[in-house]
Amino acid sequence: MLDINKALPGVNKQNIEKIKTFINLALEFNQTHNIFVRKDFKEVFEKDIVDCLPVASEIEKSDSVLDLGSGGGFPGILISLLRPKNEVSLVESSSKKCYFLKKTIDELNLNNTKIINENINEHNNVGKYDIITARAFADINKIINITKNNITPKTKYLLLKGTIKKINKEMEVLNTKQLTYEIIELDNKQAERHLVKIGLK
Repeated sequence: MLDINKALPGVNKQNIEKIKTFINLALEFNQTHNIFVRKDFKEVFEKDIVDCLPVASEIEKSDSVLDLGSGGGFPGILISLLRPKNEVSLVESSSKKCYFLKKTIDELNLNNTKIINENINEHNNVGKYDIITARAFADINKIINITKNNITPKTKYLLLKGTIKKINKEMEVLNTKQLTYEIIELDNKQAERHLVKIGLK
């Protein structure tokens, strides 16, 4: 049986309740709008919430966050509710998914969060951010290329990725002389998962 309190050490009761509400909203919406492939609460928690928690833990109190391809809200919504003092912008091209994100933001009173409904590209004008996050969005090179307008010298990328083999292949085309990076293996029982942290030299 799933024990959320035990699975989320360090997360307060209020935020645990918000996470539960978030999962239930996603499952309810998914029944009619098909925003992700998950069948029940336990699967969403283990495959999505647990997967995204390491991103939230890397964010400092004053960081502004841009989440690319927010989709069902992973990791964007989770960051918003765990980091209520941070400004979080969710970029999503699908109007259907933006409707769900708006509904969730309103339900959870996430006043720190805004939605950007557009297909982001290298000519975007969505502002500068301290942190850029993405999960199941695009390869690393594309993410860096389309966010050139959104970075400062202090900007960090926090990218959730799969196998080390695939990550290494994506890293081959990057100009690593201009970047610092760290690949962290995540303790995920569901699949091989990594957090790729990238900064600018």
